[in-house]
Amino acid sequence: MISGQQALRQIELAAGQIRGQENELQTALAQAAERATRLRAERIEAFKQLAAVRLDALRGQKIAADLDAAERRALDQIAETERELARIGGERARLETARAGAERERHEKADALAAALDELEQLQARVEPQARAQPEWLAQKKAVEAAQGIAEEADKKAKVAEADLDAKRRPYEADPLFMYLWRRKFGTADYKAGHFVRFMDRKVAALVNYPDARANYAMLNEIPTRLRAHAQRQADAVAAEKEKLAQIELAALRAAGSGVAEARVEEARTSAKAAEDALMAAEAAIAALDARQGEFTKSRTDAALTRAVDLVSSADAQEEIEELYREARQTPTRDDDMIVARIEKIDNQIARAEDEMASLRRKAQEVAGRRVEVERERDSFRRRGWDNPYGQVTNENMLGDVLGSLIKGAIQGAVLGGVLRDGYQERRPRADSDFGGSGGFNFPLPPLGGDSGGGWIGGGGWGGGSDSGGLGGGGDGFHTGGSI
Repeated sequence: MISGQQALRQIELAAGQIRGQENELQTALAQAAERATRLRAERIEAFKQLAAVRLDALRGQKIAADLDAAERRALDQIAETERELARIGGERARLETARAGAERERHEKADALAAALDELEQLQARVEPQARAQPEWLAQKKAVEAAQGIAEEADKKAKVAEADLDAKRRPYEADPLFMYLWRRKFGTADYKAGHFVRFMDRKVAALVNYPDARANYAMLNEIPTRLRAHAQRQADAVAAEKEKLAQIELAALRAAGSGVAEARVEEARTSAKAAEDALMAAEAAIAALDARQGEFTKSRTDAALTRAVDLVSSADAQEEIEELYREARQTPTRDDDMIVARIEKIDNQIARAEDEMASLRRKAQEVAGRRVEVERERDSFRRRGWDNPYGQVTNENMLGDVLGSLIKGAIQGAVLGGVLRDGYQERRPRADSDFGGSGGFNFPLPPLGGDSGGGWIGGGGWGGGSDSGGLGGGGDGFHTGGSI
């Protein structure tokens, strides 16, 4: 079993290693593109040499000039693209360094906050048995139990009356004449009718003995309402007695020095929140750069390479060049045969370089997909607050195997989410989670903020949420904005 923090670090390490694979593939892709560019330049140079060997000086110089111009335009376009990719690569290296530093800082501050919270929890566990042995606490506990007993009985009576109401009112509601008069509010100050209708309604009322039936039906509906109101008053009385008990516990905690511990927690939480925000900003900057590079690669890299190849192809595919190539292959001259053989060799090398580039692009996309899935699970783990001090991952061996397989590319990242959900649990608090106020020190699930970000570090209090703040509050504990 490992802690939630340890599990998060393993996930982050795996995401970093996959990001490293992605960077290596991008570097290899850039190198392959550079190699293809150099080969195309060598091919042009070989054609210029072939022209010098096979043609007269004037025609050879003209062809060489045309090829030089095409080569320069092609290489300029490729170089411009490569310069932009190099700028993006440099910015990525800087952002990755910043992100790694922010990640370390976040873990350090989270550890410090966990230590401060642990100190506070230990104080609660130490004070709880002492406080609950005091006469004042015992007397108030009896008052709470007595109020709870009364409230439970009141709730039972209200439920019985509500159940009886459904059965007992059916005969009344099955009588259409009675319900006609009831809906018209006959016999009450709200009844409105003309002389003739009023006369006929009196006849109907006499026929069904409406006055007695109305009184009985009204009482039948009124009793459950009154009993439910009484039950709610008793429930409110229980809450008031519990608040008194919480105040006694709070006084014991304050006397034991919880104020100092709370101040440490608040300071640690502020630092941890700042580190969390810095990490989120660093990751957002990398995501923006990824999007920028993706758009650039899609709109510029392939297009620039295509334009460059088209320029060179249009230059060395002129009829005169093609004829020159055919003649050189057909003549027994040794010098031009060597150049033709070199051109063919270069063509093969260019084809291999382009195949390698296509393969590297496919691999880079696959690795990027795995990295995105792992980062998505990492972000979800943090948002859920599963790296909180109570968080534990029980299937650490399976987690390690899955992360290792993800790094190797043997499985997809979606598997990771299921492993984390199956293995996550929270340890029990050292003391009664209600001590010092409802909610006490418990970490809730989901944590404050849900999936919107921040996890257990972002905002909220670890203790209760009363105006006095922190440990002894009577509010929702960690869900509210208490001082801890």
